[in-house]
Amino acid sequence: MIVTQIGALLLCRVMSFIAICPLFSQKGFPNLAKLVVGGSLVISAYPAITGYKEITNMLLLGEVAIKEVLFGLAMGYLSQLVFSGVMMAGQMIDFQVGFSMAQAYDTMTDVQSAQFSKLYYWLTVSAFFLLDLQNSMIYGVVNSFKIVPLGTENMGGASIDGVVQLFEKTVEMSVSLSAPMVVAVLVIDILLGVISRSIPQINILMMSLSVKTIVGIIIFLLALSSLLSFLGNNLSEGIENMLEFIKSVR
Repeated sequence: MIVTQIGALLLCRVMSFIAICPLFSQKGFPNLAKLVVGGSLVISAYPAITGYKEITNMLLLGEVAIKEVLFGLAMGYLSQLVFSGVMMAGQMIDFQVGFSMAQAYDTMTDVQSAQFSKLYYWLTVSAFFLLDLQNSMIYGVVNSFKIVPLGTENMGGASIDGVVQLFEKTVEMSVSLSAPMVVAVLVIDILLGVISRSIPQINILMMSLSVKTIVGIIIFLLALSSLLSFLGNNLSEGIENMLEFIKSVR
């Protein structure tokens, strides 16, 4: 019975994490592969379970299971914040450049997105794997069972201020990522406004779409090397934030 409880609680934390974490939670990632990853994590984490006492009260067991699910969801959401910030930056750029009018349903992210949103997302995924951060993320999940033992009834200590600061960092990262493109397009809008007042015969609307697209692509290519470095630093910081959150819950 105790082995069944341990396995069930392990699955609660691990599978809830996989349900929301980056990459593994995508619709394009096969469900069978999710089960394989979840099962592998459960098997890897099982030796870390020490001193677990069997819970005989079913209500208490249900409460502990819910806490494990919430803890797994919290870890997954924190690891997903950087990806959400990147998508937010891409949406701001798409809106300014004019690509937001050509949004399409993305089956991977399960949201409506345009060109720069998709491009920035896949660059982030590439940087994530190039930096081998998926191993750090998986290590954090397995190590969480040592830091926060399975069946812990009181999961306190996580600071609300700390979580708010993480959201602030995400918004700051998103604005920093989109600022160069947004400012450049804003300058173009001002120049085109001056031209339209000087030469009313010119079709500014059609011209602005072409000019904004060309300038957006040029700025993106010029900033590509710095962009990858920026994404790498923020992804590493995002995984560190998840690990710090796990430690704060003790």
